Amino acid sequence: MAPPKVWLITGCSTGFGHELALQALQRGEKVIATARNISKLNALKEAGAATLQLDVTANLDPLKKVAEMANGIHGRIDVLVNNAAFVVDGPVEETTPEETQSIFSTNVFGLLNMIRAITPYMRAQRSGIIANFSSIGGWGGFPGCALYTATKWAVSGISESLVDELKPFGITVTCIEPGYFRSDLLTASNRKSPQIHIADYDGTPGRETMDLLDAVNRKQPGDIVKGCKVLLDILTQSGVAGGREIPIRVALGPDSAPFIEKKCQETIKLVGEWKDVTVKTNHDDVKE
Repeated sequence: MAPPKVWLITGCSTGFGHELALQALQRGEKVIATARNISKLNALKEAGAATLQLDVTANLDPLKKVAEMANGIHGRIDVLVNNAAFVVDGPVEETTPEETQSIFSTNVFGLLNMIRAITPYMRAQRSGIIANFSSIGGWGGFPGCALYTATKWAVSGISESLVDELKPFGITVTCIEPGYFRSDLLTASNRKSPQIHIADYDGTPGRETMDLLDAVNRKQPGDIVKGCKVLLDILTQSGVAGGREIPIRVALGPDSAPFIEKKCQETIKLVGEWKDVTVKTNHDDVKE
């Protein structure tokens, strides 16, 4: 039987982070749970997790110190799960540069710095898994959600680029792209709406998306408990994922795969319709 893996998970106070940590512990894995407010990790601590205070928006040097502390707890880190994220909604014109910086600091720059801080330990041991949470929002633009979807497009692109970059060191990278799961993501603590209100956007798709997010909050179809069970099977290559390689992308939930398939079909169709116009751009001295 394989020895338990050591998991370092960000954003463990609620949602996917909390449930993933809990289920990993229940499977006998070792978990280092982190959150900005460590008092929100008491339940996981009682369940057997080591806990660390971690603000992913901190500068790289403090994050490197946390990584050193985390590595020292069990002598290694086998799985890094970058889960910490929040939502800024609203039409782009209503959002501010400060709000843009804030969401990118958590959803993208913090994720990058966590990878920078943890990768040296995985590289030294020539093994590891990095699982980055993106979203179906990483596949398509949504009016009224441009900032959030932009961060998730970035996460998906970063993850895919890292696959071959880190493969020589025995490190596997995967991108988790959930559909609509019933979590705290759309609650007031994790969703920020602009303070600026431009009446001209009322009744437009940008405003309708905001109304939709209000309507689906706490009514999303996805069950996080079931989702995390599937994720753990995939990341441990066991259960329903036994004998299979960890995929580059995980379309999690029954709404995720159809959305991605539809987006791919639309993109292929669009490229095909315009290819006769857009491909004729080489220098004349280039042989076709």
